[in-house]
Formats: sequence, C-alpha cells, structure tokens
Amino acid sequence: MNKVNLSDLAILQDALLNGIINVEDVRRALTMKKEEYYLSLHKYEIYQGKDGKWYTYLPDSRQKQGRRKLKRTSDMAIRQAVIDFYKEQEKREQGKEITLRELYPIWIEWKGAHTRATTSIRRFNCDWKKFYIPYPKLIDKPIVELTVSELDIWAHRLIKQHNMTKTCYYTMTILIRQMLDYAVEPLGIIPVNPFRQIKLQKKMLRKPAKKNDESQVFLLDETPRIIETALADFNSNPLNTAPLTVPLGFLTGLRLGEMAAIKESDIVGNVLYVQRMEEEVYDYSDLEHIRLIERAVVENTKTEAGVREVPLVPQALKIIEAVKLSNRMNGWPENGFLFLNKGQRMTTRTIKYRISKYCKQCDIMEKSFHKVRKTYISALIDSGININEIRKAVGHTDERTTFSNYCYNRVGKQETTALFENALVNENGISDCRIAI
Repeated sequence: MNKVNLSDLAILQDALLNGIINVEDVRRALTMKKEEYYLSLHKYEIYQGKDGKWYTYLPDSRQKQGRRKLKRTSDMAIRQAVIDFYKEQEKREQGKEITLRELYPIWIEWKGAHTRATTSIRRFNCDWKKFYIPYPKLIDKPIVELTVSELDIWAHRLIKQHNMTKTCYYTMTILIRQMLDYAVEPLGIIPVNPFRQIKLQKKMLRKPAKKNDESQVFLLDETPRIIETALADFNSNPLNTAPLTVPLGFLTGLRLGEMAAIKESDIVGNVLYVQRMEEEVYDYSDLEHIRLIERAVVENTKTEAGVREVPLVPQALKIIEAVKLSNRMNGWPENGFLFLNKGQRMTTRTIKYRISKYCKQCDIMEKSFHKVRKTYISALIDSGININEIRKAVGHTDERTTFSNYCYNRVGKQETTALFENALVNENGISDCRIAI
C-alpha cells in the first residue's frame, strides 16, 4: 500500500471541499473493495443447482467434514451471505484480543440500552473502580485467556479482603458475570462463561448480624412523638405541606420516591394506587465523571409488583385533604402532584430533611424515611394481618422479603422482658416457682 503524506491529505481535503470527490462515491468504493476482499477468502465454489437455487459451502468446525452447505435463491444473495460470514468471522477474531477493561464501556452502553435505571449504571461504575481497577493483571488480559482457576482465586481473595456477605459478593460479581455472558452472546468471543464455573465456598461469606431493632424502626414510644412534632410544625405554617409527608408515611408505608410522586388522581375513595416514583437520572457518557442531571418521575415502582393498592385509614384521608387545602390556600395551579413546593413537585430531598429534623427535635436516634416504612410494615405484622395482604400493600414480590427485612420489634428492651414474663409465667399459671432445696 502506498504511503500517504501530509501533502496528499491536503490535496484530498481540497478535492472534497471543491466537490471533485464525492464522499458517498468513496464510501461505496471502499465497501466494494472490502467485499471483494471477503469473497477472496472464500475457497469454495459458488454454483447454481439444477433447481435454480445457488449453493456453496462455509467452513464449520462442528461438522464432520469441517464445512456446511449454504443455499440461497440468487447469486447476489449467496455472495452477500458469504460476505456476512467472513465479516462476522473477522469481527470475532478481532474480539479475541479484547480485555475486560476494553469490554467494560461497551457492556455499559449495551446495559444502559436495556435498563431505565441509570442509578444501577452508577453503582456498577463504583464497583468497577473499587473491585476491578486494582487488578490490572485480570482486567488487562484477553478474555479468551481467562481461566476458571484465576477467576476463582481473584473472587475468593476479594471475599477475604473485604469480609464480604452474600449480598455484597453477588452484587460485586454482577459485573464480571454479565460482562462474560455478553462476551458469549451476542458477541461470540468465548464459547462459555468461565466465571459461572466457579465453585464458591459459601462458608467464607460473612453472615450479617440481624440489625438492632432500635436502629431499624421507630419504637412505640417514639412514633407518636415524631408524628406530633411533624403536625405541630405544619400547624405553625399551614402553607408548607412538607411536614405532613412524615405522618402520612407512618400511615401508608410508601417508599421515599413514591411519596414524592403521589398524584391527586391516585386517590380513589379510601384507596391509594401507587404506580410511580421519583428516580435519580445520571449522565454516564463520561464514566470517569458520572453526574446527576435530574430527579425525574418514572411511571413504575421499584419492584415488579406493579401498581398496588394501599388502604387509607381516616387519619390518612384527613392529612391528604389538609394537603389539598394548603395547595389551594397557596394559590398554586394544579399540576397533578399532591405534595408541592413553591408550586412545583416536592422532591425527596425536602422529605428526607423533615424526618431528620424531627428525630433531632425529639432527641431520638436519627433514622431515615425508609425506617418509617419498616415501622409501618412491622406494625401490620404485629397486628396479625395476613402476610400476603401486607406483602401486596407494600409492593413486595415475595413474603420472605417482608419477613426477613422488615419485621422488627417496636417495643423497648424492658417492655420486651415484661412480655416474655407474661407469656412464660402468667399465661402458664406459674405464680411461684417452689424448689425444695
């Protein structure tokens, strides 16, 4: 191939600018040249059969004779099929040199096209920097050369180094599992995913201790204090409805993002239909500097449970009516959303600030809005409501999630001890334990 110098490039640029050379003509010529190259790689005859169809063979190592027959209706169609075969083969050959580091941004783009939640992309990027970047020997090695053994050692060393729980491990390995799955299909770089052949030593995973009840829910003596503080805050300034998100949270168990996205039209009679939420949207075009661009409302909830019905008790309905009245008193035009701030939809940041503020005012351990939701669910479980009804009302897809992650004791230690005594002594009719020694 002749070398092209700067002078040649200048001449070509002038020719393009002056219309002497047409870009589309050049592109077509290059495509034809490339297609001629692919056809030159084909060593089998292309011929027309007696039936008028066109035939040839393509290399195929899976077949006994190392080839498979190809049939098309026209000469043009069979030549295009041959071109496509060698083009794909070239692509796969080039892919054999690709590393995890090179595949990562390609996979992120693919993953981003298959999910609405950009928050997951942000989490993936955090895990990539924490667990993968420190291991250049792994991520800079061609994927086709990765072995089960080295992946096994890497994974188990990470478990020990970070004292991982089961949740932490499986979250961290989403990246490599799905990236290598992607390398198998649709890329076809490797035949199987070697990471899925690892035999995990589950005994190495740290079993997380059950979280302290007092840190996960508002206790029976704390809940009314928080609610009363929130109501007093609203009553001192009825034009600001942010305080009412807190008592309504205790009465509905909504997620934070769901509370910020309630519309007046979602309330029908004494039922709230939960069907959307606020979600953070990130720009990840530059993976080194992922940035928050907006807090948008999406027409879906966190899980696959879909639209759910939350029963509204009279107190919840009273709070909702107070919010509507406050919006009218402010003279704000209706924009559909229930909770407004300066005429615009109230965001989760405003709501989070309120619960934090009231915890401090009540001298209670600071707890998040999610702990309000846990308190609501624990209260329903304590009351003996059917677990499946609770699951549906709170938007869980599995009852085990409701029990395992949201069932906490709302009474203090002294009250719990008294309950044990009542159950084991008084209920069993044991007033005195007489021992004759």
